[in-house]
Amino acid sequence: MQYNIGDRVRFMDFDGDGIVTAVLPHGCLEIEAEGMRMRVSAGEVVRVGTGSGEDERTLYDGNTDLSRFKQRPAPVPHSVPSGKKARRQADTMEVDLHLERIRQKYPAARNVPDGDALYLQLDVFEKSMAEAFRKGVRTVVLIHGNGRGVLRSELLRRLREYPGVTVREASVLRYGSGALEVNISL
Repeated sequence: MQYNIGDRVRFMDFDGDGIVTAVLPHGCLEIEAEGMRMRVSAGEVVRVGTGSGEDERTLYDGNTDLSRFKQRPAPVPHSVPSGKKARRQADTMEVDLHLERIRQKYPAARNVPDGDALYLQLDVFEKSMAEAFRKGVRTVVLIHGNGRGVLRSELLRRLREYPGVTVREASVLRYGSGALEVNISL
């Protein structure tokens, strides 16, 4: 398939989409997604129309490029939480700041060099906190892992700047010793 600069494309392996910013040799594209640029093979994406949404609906009928790929059925939950447990889950947001997890969740992060990992992790942290405040989430669990403590100390420093926030160690039984629990009281 031929792509042009400005085409909107959707990733086939990940949730998300972006805009083609450059058509590169050897069937590669440069795509801007979520404010980050990355290079992907043209076979990893499919063009999505910008019109009424009709193009996007046709992506999933058997007559498009997407039909070549095995589609996984949505997982069926064994039970739907209700009552206090459902409210607790709705009020809690978990953010895994491990670099591997960020690269899985955000395809644009694949091409970020390891030397810039801290900046990437802090960017995900800032966006997650903004989302938590916007959605009215009461508790955010930041899973930073064990290491030299650079990310943890930077998280603690930045969390002091947020109004109405208290920080404590997250449950060691559930998250291990590398997580912080942030309670938002606004």
